[in-house]
Amino acid sequence: MTTKQNQYDTFQDKNASEQMRVVRGYAIISKGDTPKQIDQTTFEVPSQSGNGTYLISRKGKFSCSCPDFVGRQMDCKHIHAVKFFLGFREKVRRDNLPFTEKTIPNCPYCKATDVIRRGKRYGKRAIKQIYTCNICKRKFIEEKDFEKMKGDSKITTLILDLYFKGISLRKISDHLKQFHDLDLDASNILRRIMKYNKVIDDYVRTLTPELGNQWHTDEMKIQAGGKWRWLWNVMDKETKFLITRRVTDRRRIKDSSKVLTQAKNIAQKQPAFIITDGCVSYAESVKESLGQTQHVRLTSIRDKRVNNNVMERLNGTIRDRIKTMRGMDSLESSEKMTNAFQNYYNFIQVHSVLGKTPAEQAGIGVVGRNRWKTLLEKSFG
Repeated sequence: MTTKQNQYDTFQDKNASEQMRVVRGYAIISKGDTPKQIDQTTFEVPSQSGNGTYLISRKGKFSCSCPDFVGRQMDCKHIHAVKFFLGFREKVRRDNLPFTEKTIPNCPYCKATDVIRRGKRYGKRAIKQIYTCNICKRKFIEEKDFEKMKGDSKITTLILDLYFKGISLRKISDHLKQFHDLDLDASNILRRIMKYNKVIDDYVRTLTPELGNQWHTDEMKIQAGGKWRWLWNVMDKETKFLITRRVTDRRRIKDSSKVLTQAKNIAQKQPAFIITDGCVSYAESVKESLGQTQHVRLTSIRDKRVNNNVMERLNGTIRDRIKTMRGMDSLESSEKMTNAFQNYYNFIQVHSVLGKTPAEQAGIGVVGRNRWKTLLEKSFG
């Protein structure tokens, strides 16, 4: 909101007598009787009746030596003149700021203010300032909001939604070219998807879901970087919330233990029961990570006590999605991609049984017709 708009709104709230003092204060400035600044808190304004000058002091509140202020202890026309003067001066200062005086942004990752400039990135269309955060040590390029991404928020959220619904990067690129006249290749789109998921993930990690007392966990084989690796998932039965997931090279006790510990930390609680398959590593890892939780280990499909169908359905959903998911060419990149899918699954995709997203069921969901937009707005805070 501009200085002029602020002053107009304040003017509208005043009674007729006060409004007239505001008008007279503006008239003092308009006729050229600019307040003279004596020091940091004191100003001098000429008397409009030719009786010398009045001193205006700003020490917390404004005060003036004129009879009007002394008698009423309310803002006089001289004080309003000083306020106009300060407002106009600040506007001129901002309008004429050189690049070197530009306000340094807060770190988008940890929100710290201890940020320094660290070189520039030279792109085809613009030169962008690179910043480094002295707290979390991460580098970033200032983005005031997510709408700076090659258009507006609709394009940003369209790209994210199409990708996580299984549309290939090549087809997304073709769609943007045909319908939005945007020329983005597949690698460019993938970089943007991962950039925005990082922002989302930093926000999601600050939330604590409200979960039930029965969790399910399972592991599945996935192809990443030309190798078979293991993807571990932990889900809450009641909310269908995917608490955590992790990609590992092997299926050892320490691997499953890390996954379960991570789930406990995210939920900030231990479940009463955890259901697993017959993988031998769970026997020790559950004791190590969830010592007070009752472990139900299903060693046979004929086991009638309970089933792990919720995990089988999740595994099927993941298998279908990663068939067209690019970027899973190493352990590290597959970890990032499955993390991105986890956020989509929890916060964006409506669960067919619940009729809402798992995050909504867990009390941390986002609402609105465009859940991507709401989630990004919250993430950029």
